[in-house]
Amino acid sequence: KCEAPIVRAWTRENPGRRFYGCRGFGVGNGHESCNFFRWYDVEKPHGWQCLALQEAREIMQEQKEEIANLRAKVRSLTHECSNEFSRELEDEMKEKGEECEALKREVLILSERSSMLRNALVASYVGFGVVVGGIMVMSRW
Repeated sequence: KCEAPIVRAWTRENPGRRFYGCRGFGVGNGHESCNFFRWYDVEKPHGWQCLALQEAREIMQEQKEEIANLRAKVRSLTHECSNEFSRELEDEMKEKGEECEALKREVLILSERSSMLRNALVASYVGFGVVVGGIMVMSRW
């Protein structure tokens, strides 16, 4: 035994009329159907109420279609923007990769220059020491 929710019918004959129905009643949504059905609203809508409800049903259907179209458009634009963003990102990554390679080459060149300057500085200190040492030796003689 299960609880039957109140559902609103939107058929042409019974627009907006409420009924109790088994969860699986009239649909193949994976629920087992017990085929339970009973009208909640005793009387059918009639007169201006019926016309207003039919008009409301048509408006709701148009809005559902519009929402579906807008969702499809959003999906399309999202996909489009995603692809465009991906291309821009790839281009930017390629550009940054080239910049990185250029910087690596520059670091290598600067390392070599630094090493040469260090060697020159050491040689200068050694040469200065030799000259000072030579002057001191010569001044003793």
